[in-house]
Amino acid sequence: MAKQDEKRIGKLHTGFCAFCKDLSSHPNSEKLKDLILAFCGVKDLGFDVSSEDYIYGAVEYYKGNVSEGDKKTPCALGDP
Repeated sequence: MAKQDEKRIGKLHTGFCAFCKDLSSHPNSEKLKDLILAFCGVKDLGFDVSSEDYIYGAVEYYKGNVSEGDKKTPCALGDP
């Protein structure tokens, strides 16, 4: 999965990447629950959670494994 800057990847990924950036700096299991509910179509977070890899990546960010989160998502939070 190619990494792109947020201006080029559109609302879907910019919203998700902002969510993950906040998750990695302020870990909160409630946010992970919200992400799962959004994936199941129960909750609207303002962006589409289109793949379970997004959830796996968010869990990695939550655990502080930014490079693993970057591998599973379109985000590049570990890049300088």
